[in-house]
Amino acid sequence: MRRLNDPFPLSVEWVAADADLVESWPHLRELAEGWPGHSSEAASAWAVSPRGLAGEGGEIAKTFERVPTRRLVVLGDPGGGKTMLLIRLLLALLERRPPQGPVPVLFPLASWDPARQDLYTCMTLDLEQDHPALRNPVPADRPAAATGTLARALLQQRLILPILDGLDELPEAVRARALHAINQALPAGQPLVLSSRTDEYRSALTAPSGTSVLLNGAAGIRLLPLEPAKAAAYLERDAGGTGTPAAARWRRVTVALSTDTSASEALSTPLGLFLARTIYNPRPDEEVAELPDPDELIDQARYPTRRHLDTHLFAAFIPAAYRPHPHYPTRWSVHKAQRTLTFLASHLQHHLDGTPNMAWWQLRQAFPGRGLTALTAGLMGCLPVALLVELTNGEIAAVLLFGFVTGVPCAAIGGFTTSCGRGSPSSGIRWGWSGRALLTFGLPIALPFGLLFGLLVGGGYGLQVGLMVGLASGLTSGLLAGVKPVHPELDKAVGPGVVLAWDRRTFWSMMLLGWIMCTVAVALVSVAGFFFALSISIGLLVLAVAVLVGYPIGLMLGLARSMWVDYLAARIRLAILGRVPWRFMSFLDDAHARGVLRQAGAVYQFRHIDLQRRLAEGHRRPGGPTGATRGRQQDRHGWSGWERRQP
Repeated sequence: MRRLNDPFPLSVEWVAADADLVESWPHLRELAEGWPGHSSEAASAWAVSPRGLAGEGGEIAKTFERVPTRRLVVLGDPGGGKTMLLIRLLLALLERRPPQGPVPVLFPLASWDPARQDLYTCMTLDLEQDHPALRNPVPADRPAAATGTLARALLQQRLILPILDGLDELPEAVRARALHAINQALPAGQPLVLSSRTDEYRSALTAPSGTSVLLNGAAGIRLLPLEPAKAAAYLERDAGGTGTPAAARWRRVTVALSTDTSASEALSTPLGLFLARTIYNPRPDEEVAELPDPDELIDQARYPTRRHLDTHLFAAFIPAAYRPHPHYPTRWSVHKAQRTLTFLASHLQHHLDGTPNMAWWQLRQAFPGRGLTALTAGLMGCLPVALLVELTNGEIAAVLLFGFVTGVPCAAIGGFTTSCGRGSPSSGIRWGWSGRALLTFGLPIALPFGLLFGLLVGGGYGLQVGLMVGLASGLTSGLLAGVKPVHPELDKAVGPGVVLAWDRRTFWSMMLLGWIMCTVAVALVSVAGFFFALSISIGLLVLAVAVLVGYPIGLMLGLARSMWVDYLAARIRLAILGRVPWRFMSFLDDAHARGVLRQAGAVYQFRHIDLQRRLAEGHRRPGGPTGATRGRQQDRHGWSGWERRQP
């Protein structure tokens, strides 16, 4: 999903990190030799000194095993390939994992606020969101040391090997605190991997008090810039191979890679090479003459420093990704794509606190009034019932009273789940009986519906009809409250579009189920009403109300159990404002195919976090809050709300 093999994995090299950034090697050996269960067989795989950690490409798993404590810090420059190297390590560890061994899991740190939340809680919530089965409590027959949910028990029993990615993505003021929190949550006896940019990691080692904080028991490696020969081979291979006209255009640039120029620095990272090949290399059936000349990269007058050249590459990337193709015309112009991607980057940075995860169900965060959708739907859902009452009663005041008093509870119940920060998409529904549901949902609905209907019917049968309608509505609501959504494992989902389809199906299923159950229940009450000698007209009125009342109740349940309506409302509003295309998911799929976005389970991400930040810089709201100053964060799939993350 992260296009590790597009067109082939770059073989990044590394050496041991600077000695002042990690623990001394004798200390690491002493720690590991003193742990329970130490064996001479395991010690035979250890490196003799930090120099033994040097390697390249697929050797990262062997390097990890050479560390006596199996605690490793991966350092490198921006765009140097740290995250991709962690992915290769994770895949290798999965292949080598012994039975009952710890499972390596990648935890992005961009969503963690160490000042508000301990690391265990953050990792527990990430596991529970990606794997809903891990939300279940630990069975009673398990060891007493395993408490809470299955996710937390796995962490407590050290059956998870944390791979913590992106310490540098935390605000500078909290990085030292984050290192201290990692030391507290994951003591020296537990294996882990941590990545960061080198300069940011060095500054994080010094706490505000002036004391030095090292990651306990950790060795480190530092990624090296790509060798000029590897960078040249990558560019020429992507251009069609040596001898092709497109590859020949890189001749002067590849020669300059061996010199001390801004081009040699900018094209020494996997990110720089990806941007350059997208801008200057032709796609199939594309004319080379229509593309910009890569020789401009070595123009020292235009790009005297690497910063200038990086700015050029990022600015030219989006227009290059959306340039017209002679045989495959794009549906969106460069201007439209640039505007949409800039808005999305700004949305992630300023509304979702810098999370890299672009989740469709969080699009509603672009607007402050998230409960407005549920309130409007609830009031409109009760309009048919109100009109029926008006036709039979003739009082417009009764219409307004009935529509408002019944619509607000529907909106409150349906909108509470979606307007708080806990909303997540659903892949289906299940029913679980709970007697508490009859009290918490049935009783609050039975009283207003029964009382109002009895008063509006009036006459000698008002109390009897109200009692029956209240009983039916309360019982039905209590039963429907037992219908729970099934949340998919988002990191295993085959794509955001599939999750959207699942959630849309859940909405319609819940709406239809609520409508049918309410209609059947009230219809039975209508039949039972004849035992109270009710007139046929009153019975038919109750039956008609049953059909109409089922609509708002079904709508309420659909809102409470899915995120599709909120996404639909946000998408329409943004499309009207011109910020996103009407076919929003198609646009994201197309951006993924063009390499602008990458897919990680059920969410999209910009190709690199720096691309997201640079796009957002041009869309920053004057005086607006940023991810470093707002009082909440986002986790890896974009769920909001610090309150839900508190222990």
